[in-house]
Amino acid sequence: MKIYCANTLKFKFNYIIMKSYLLPLLCILCTVMSVHAQCPGSPITLSTQTQINNFPSTYPGCSVVNVSVTIQGNTITNLNGLSSITSITKSLFLFNNPALTSLSGLSNLSNIGVELTLDNNDALTDLTGLENLPFIGGTLTITGNAALANLNALNNLDHINGSLLVSFNPTLTDLSGLDNVEFTGRFLQINNNNNLTAINSLNSLTEVGNNVSTNGRYLSITSNQNLLTLNGFANLESVGTDFEITNNGNLVTLDAFGNLATVGGEFAISNNPDLTSVADFASLSSIANGLTISNNNVLTDCASQGICDYLAGPGSATISNNDPGCNSVAQVETACLSLPVKLTDFEGTTENEGVTLNWTTASEKNNARFEVEHSAHDTRHFQVIGKVAGHGTTFSENRYELFHLQPQPGANYYRLKQVDFDEKYEYSNIIGVFINSDQVAVDIFPNPTTGALLIKGAALAGTARLTDITGSLILTQTLGENNLLDLTDQPNGMYLLEIQTESQKTLTRIIKE
Repeated sequence: MKIYCANTLKFKFNYIIMKSYLLPLLCILCTVMSVHAQCPGSPITLSTQTQINNFPSTYPGCSVVNVSVTIQGNTITNLNGLSSITSITKSLFLFNNPALTSLSGLSNLSNIGVELTLDNNDALTDLTGLENLPFIGGTLTITGNAALANLNALNNLDHINGSLLVSFNPTLTDLSGLDNVEFTGRFLQINNNNNLTAINSLNSLTEVGNNVSTNGRYLSITSNQNLLTLNGFANLESVGTDFEITNNGNLVTLDAFGNLATVGGEFAISNNPDLTSVADFASLSSIANGLTISNNNVLTDCASQGICDYLAGPGSATISNNDPGCNSVAQVETACLSLPVKLTDFEGTTENEGVTLNWTTASEKNNARFEVEHSAHDTRHFQVIGKVAGHGTTFSENRYELFHLQPQPGANYYRLKQVDFDEKYEYSNIIGVFINSDQVAVDIFPNPTTGALLIKGAALAGTARLTDITGSLILTQTLGENNLLDLTDQPNGMYLLEIQTESQKTLTRIIKE
């Protein structure tokens, strides 16, 4: 090696100096480069168990794979030969592997930069081996795996920058394992999983289709013939385009979506013959492209507050071929007049050492009480902080107030649980109030907004930066005590508002509609 390096270097340095200092360094560099060079330099396909087993010798020392990897072969039973891989910066495709029974060879994999596809692996019963995967840079596709019974190994997955597609997995009974996923950048589609009986997970999900620079940002739950209950999605707030629940033959209850506020496309609930109620959409405040509720044979209860508010506006609506009570727009509008409580506003303001919560009802029916719930720093873990008695049945306006003493610094979220005398209940929308470590609070309202956005706080001084969801800067503004941001000329969608003061920085999602 010394002779090779000395003969190839053309520098006119003293040989002794070169021998003492440069040669060892160059040899080390050559060794490092040779190790890295053993990883594949172009996309690879592994089609036999022998190729899997020989991966460590074919690519010695390779842990970070910078090309796409396809695994497809009739004889592949396990992936143990891939245990050295910690990261695939492109895509991983596993499809048409009829003998594959285990993914445990991927147990050191902690990153997939683009796509993960699991398709037609008919002997695979679970995804053990993917426990260390927190992030997928593109789309997660799980389709056509005949024996796949659960997704539990994905429990550490919290971000999917692309889409989530779960379809045609006939043995899958639930979606446990997706409990920590917080958003998808594009669509979420769950369809044709004929043994799926309940969707009780996905309760950490707050946004579907939050990447406004892409198309196909919908939510679709369709053609799951044995789906009985849909109780997940408790914290979902927005869907980028269309919202669709259709052709689920046995779906009875839809006790989900209580916090869904924004649908950026069409809202459709159709062809669910056993569905009886869609009353859980109390927080729905914006539908961009029409509402359809049709061909749900026994559906009688459509009068949720969100649907009623939409029908009171100018948007188009088709309601037909359901059961009486929900068989036309006129019938639903009549039912809306009998809603238990019509909440007209709910806001929180900071004063002294706490937050004052105020809300107003235009009318009430059988209203026993309001339970005020609080969550610090997120919108998932609420606890009751107080109860306020309701006014029973009244058609007069009533105002309510509750003071929350010394909330925690940072983001504080509040919602109302309105409880009837028979203990049936509905949730209000969620509001947020921000308090820094010095108890200087920041109020941001209204949110969602149609244009004007007010930032208010006592002795507030700092800078506000508004960016879109891709991080592109929209505007910067110096803050005083009262500040008005104008989003009128910005397109509808989601934005991030960063407020930087001397003592803290807060980041808030803003919805423009």
